[in-house]
This record gives sequence, C-alpha cells and structure tokens, in this order.
Amino acid sequence: MTAAVGHVVVFVQENHTTDNYFRSMRRWGANVVDDWPIQPNPPLKDHAHTRAAYAKWLHAQHAGSPTPAVHAQFDTTAVLPYYAYLAATGAFLENHCSGFGTNSTPNHLLLVGGQTPTLRNPPRGHGDPVWDMPSILGHAGEHGLSWKAYTGTSSYPVAFYQQLKASPNVVRSDQIVADAPNLPGLSMVWHDSPYDEHPVADVSKGQDKIWQAVDAIVAAGLWDDTVFLLTWDDWGGFDDHVTTPNVEHTPDGVQLAYGPRVPLLMFGGRVKVGIDSRWSSHVSIGKTVLDLLGLPPLGVPRLDEAPSLADLINPGPSMPTPPAFGTTITQPTPPNPTPEPNPAPPPPTNTSAPVGPVILRDGSTLPPPNDQPVT
Repeated sequence: MTAAVGHVVVFVQENHTTDNYFRSMRRWGANVVDDWPIQPNPPLKDHAHTRAAYAKWLHAQHAGSPTPAVHAQFDTTAVLPYYAYLAATGAFLENHCSGFGTNSTPNHLLLVGGQTPTLRNPPRGHGDPVWDMPSILGHAGEHGLSWKAYTGTSSYPVAFYQQLKASPNVVRSDQIVADAPNLPGLSMVWHDSPYDEHPVADVSKGQDKIWQAVDAIVAAGLWDDTVFLLTWDDWGGFDDHVTTPNVEHTPDGVQLAYGPRVPLLMFGGRVKVGIDSRWSSHVSIGKTVLDLLGLPPLGVPRLDEAPSLADLINPGPSMPTPPAFGTTITQPTPPNPTPEPNPAPPPPTNTSAPVGPVILRDGSTLPPPNDQPVT
C-alpha cells in the first residue's frame, strides 16, 4: 500500500467532456477552451453518443470540420462551484480520456475491470447479461481488503459481474455517508438519475451528492489518508477540442481508444496539486487503485499495463480540507498572468492495435467486442 493511503474512493458520474465541464480551469493554464457558448443547466436534451455518433464526431474532428457534437460548456464556477474548487486545489488530469469511444456501459466496465465484451448499452427489457470477468472490487476482497460498491437501485454496473452480483457489499449510493466512519479500503460510487449528471439532469444535484459524500469522509477524520478519484464515464455527445491518441481500434478500423477527453479530478489530503498533462484513460484509474492499495496485477493486460497515477501522492504535509457541505465556496485566486497551456504530450504509442479478446476469471476468453460496427 502506498504510504499515507488507507482508503480509495472512485466516483463515476455521467456524460460530459473536459471542455464542456471545466471552462474554469483555463485561468489556471489548463488546455481547455473558455469561449464556447454557455450550456444551460439543466441541459435541454440527451445528445446522441453511441459508437456511430462518436465515429461521425471523430471524422469531423480529424478533418478540421465543424463537429456534430454539442459545442457548449458550463459556467463552472457558477453552476459547479465545488467541482471548480476541487479541480483548482487537487490534481486536474487534463488529458484523461474515456476508456473507449462509446457510450456508457463499456466505459463503466473498463473502470471496474479494464475490459468490456460489448461496445453498447445492453438493450432494455431483455435482462442484463452477466459475465465472469475479473474486477478490481472482487480482486481487493480476494486479497483481504474491504470494499463496497455504492450504486443506484439496479446495481449498475456491478450487476454485470458474476463475481459481484448479489454481493452484500453492493449497497445503495447514499449509504456511503453513513459508512464514512468505517469507510472500506476501496469504494466505488454510482448514482441514479438525476444525481448521476446524465442529461437532462440538473448537474448541481449530482455535484451536491459528491460534496455530501466527501464531507462525511472528511468529518470522519479520513481526509489525510483517503484518495478520491472523480470522473465521468463518457463524452455524452459534447464536443472537446483535443484530438486523443489512437492506440486501439475495432475491426472496421475506427479508433476505439483513447476515447474523447473526460474530466478526472484526483484529490485528498496527500494528493499533489496542479495540472497534470499526461495521457491516461479509465483503465489508468483501475491501475492506480491497484498501486495505491498495494494489490497485485489483476490479470487484464490493458489495465495492468496502463499508466498509473500513484505518483501524485505526496507523503508530506496534508492539504487543507475542502469547504464543508452547504457552505459558501470562495474560489482560490488563479495565477496572474494566466499561464499558457502545456503542449499535449506525444502519444503513448505510434501504432494502433486491434482490440483484443476479453479474459474471464477461469483464464478462458470471449471474442473481442465488435457488436456495434460503424457503417
């Protein structure tokens, strides 16, 4: 276990890109735009963000053409002041990406276990599939660490895992507030609508749920030894101006990874403050969890070999706690003059590999996911 880390909490919200959510971070030197039209809150509609919609957006972005994605952004400090504060006082991973260029379910599975047998949301009304894939939650339990999955009423997405389905460690999301004094070693948190920030939800409601959970953990005296990772599952049909590296593709030749940039905030008493420009994706979150908690490899190469963010832990003096829930937030003063953004780092590889098979817990495999080809 990394020195000074006793607990890791991963929050997963829904459907926003880095440009769409964190306009405020441009004043700190982040590579985000700050001159797009202001996004109304709540958003007016749930925009197309399937694999086909992603492919159209990707093609337009690469061609330098106007994209079909929603070209708008929230006024962060006005609508999401707690998130703005956390981004400015913790680590802001400006080049974090969704695991795959798809919609929700594949990216949730990548967060839980580093792989997905599907590239789409399972059709409703037909029963959810269940796969016997490894998960970082089950892996923690197998190695003697306590864990809980705090989910909505359907237990999404952990109900897709045979290893986790119907576990007593899968509880409702609000339970984390009551559990804070006895926080598990590893917690992963999802919310039902409207608290998941999925359009057309009022995003401030989701922010407040995150704020309440963090505040309860701080009140329990665990700020110093807890690392929080807050991310959003996928792009949600919102534009982002950065072109992400092509490291993995589907049989139709369309880029699968990295997906579009989505926000990742890493914070807690021992997390180094600043804008981090390295490339990462959702599988890096799983890898970081393994490293922070001293767990061995999961057995999923995409996750086990992903870049880790564990070096963002500082064993030195603790950072101040964030504002208490419901209090007025005073944003920290950004640097003056405004720093220029760091240039994007080179891609992690100069070649794109075909997406590989899915590894099951018994060592057998499923075919590579290819159930939503782009035609």
